[in-house]
Amino acid sequence: MARRRYLLLACLLAGFGLWPLLAPGYFLKAHDAAHSLFFLVEFDQAFRDGALIPRWGVDHALGYGYPTFVFISPLAYYVAESFHLVGAGITLSVKLTYGLAMLFSAAGTFVLAEGFTSPAWACVAAVLYAFVPYRFVDMYVRSDLAESVAVAIFPWVLWAFWRLARQPSARRAALAAILYGALLLSHNVSAFLFTPLLLAFIPFGLWRSGTWRRWQAWAWCLLAGMLALALASVSLLPALFERAYVSQQQWVQGNYDVSKQFVYPGQLLSPFWGYGYAVAGPDDGMSLQLGLAPLCLALGGFFVGWRDRTRRPLVAFALLGLVAYVLLMLPVSTWVWRALPALAFAQFPWRLLGLAGLCMALLAAGGSAALPRGDPGFPVPVLLALVVVVASLPYAQPEYTAPSARSETPLAIVDFEMAHPDMIGVTAWVKQPPLTSPKLAAYLEGEPLPLGEANVPGAVLQALHRGAQRQSLACDLPQPGELTFYTYYYPGWRAYVDGKEVALHPTGPQGLISFAVPAGRHVASIRFGDTPLRSLAKWITLAAVAVVFLLALGPYHRAHGGQASC
Repeated sequence: MARRRYLLLACLLAGFGLWPLLAPGYFLKAHDAAHSLFFLVEFDQAFRDGALIPRWGVDHALGYGYPTFVFISPLAYYVAESFHLVGAGITLSVKLTYGLAMLFSAAGTFVLAEGFTSPAWACVAAVLYAFVPYRFVDMYVRSDLAESVAVAIFPWVLWAFWRLARQPSARRAALAAILYGALLLSHNVSAFLFTPLLLAFIPFGLWRSGTWRRWQAWAWCLLAGMLALALASVSLLPALFERAYVSQQQWVQGNYDVSKQFVYPGQLLSPFWGYGYAVAGPDDGMSLQLGLAPLCLALGGFFVGWRDRTRRPLVAFALLGLVAYVLLMLPVSTWVWRALPALAFAQFPWRLLGLAGLCMALLAAGGSAALPRGDPGFPVPVLLALVVVVASLPYAQPEYTAPSARSETPLAIVDFEMAHPDMIGVTAWVKQPPLTSPKLAAYLEGEPLPLGEANVPGAVLQALHRGAQRQSLACDLPQPGELTFYTYYYPGWRAYVDGKEVALHPTGPQGLISFAVPAGRHVASIRFGDTPLRSLAKWITLAAVAVVFLLALGPYHRAHGGQASC
């Protein structure tokens, strides 16, 4: 009963940080607020057009389209899409996803910390993780939906591998693989930054559990990690190997250069709060603090826990993790980021504030050593949890904006790209980044979008269907010619004339899809499908799903003699 009571209390207190989501409208002034909505608009269009695994954003690049979800991890948008499919609007679906992520993170931190401390102090750890100021930066200042979901999964992954290390089994390996795979599918950059902590945590768990000399325990943990990678292959492999097909420089130039995004020591302790952007130097317009109340509670938990031999290894591990992540955010670690070029795609070293928050939550759990054994210590941990809530709740204040129907339509993408032409995505076949397109006027005037053109005088074209997976038009050509769809060429597009596949090629300065069409009346279409790499990635994921299912089901069949009853 005590466990349920404290778990419920942790979720209720975490819910106080969600009160801004109850207001009408949205916080469209947040950095990526428009993205969090129009990405779901694009995801929904692709899903409804038959793409169970959406990859193409049909309205990006001023209507030329872009392989948005080849490179953006999809899990957060699957969650939001599930809300949208049952009737929630775009904005409400995004809000519900934020709320679910916050509560999920509190519950995950509770079950993780409970393995090292009492339920009362696990409640403290859960509330601390939910109210680390960076969580509100992520939601209400940056509005990074995918990263918010990833941060919510962090504690669950550690919990799953801790259980697996303590008592290796097929079912626990399956659960660890599912949770780590979900993290990899939620935000690949966050998963990349989290993995070193996991790789250190697994040996720590094996050592603390006394299973580190058993090769089977290591094997189960290794299998779970490999299965997680396989589960996420459907997203990871295309994101990794198709980078050469787009301009990657857009991802790491300007303010996205990691060398301009380091945190300075004073910022980690400053209570400053703002809604501006992070810039080079210490004069950032947004808060990059650890949070004074969470930090004091974490350090207190360390000093108290260090005196208890049973808790000393945990607080030492958590403190080392906190110190490591803090150092990696500071300019002193520039050499590390330069030595590992792949880190450039993390863009912002201050992303590590989320992981630092998790380490602080584990440190706070060490505070239970201050209470006599057998004493639940109800007033002390609850009061400390309330202190964290009161100290950080003022940061849960987004800049509200009035409801906007336009923000839930493709026009939001057009508005953004017209305001930020340097952010218009381009593929490797684009010779001249577009500043306009044949679709732009139709977007702005609310008219049907033109799909393409023919190089034959007198040709008559009529749009039949426009979707993220397939587009088609009826064409009447007086003589043979070429038809060009106003869509970027990208591997996976295929062209058809009257249902028969024909060869296509990129053409013009924007690298648009073009193919030959004979004279007469025809139906010409393009469809976005899999490449050999994407097909391989899907089969790897499906095979991993089957293995995980068998691992999870195996103990049940052994317990029932492998027989089913009617």
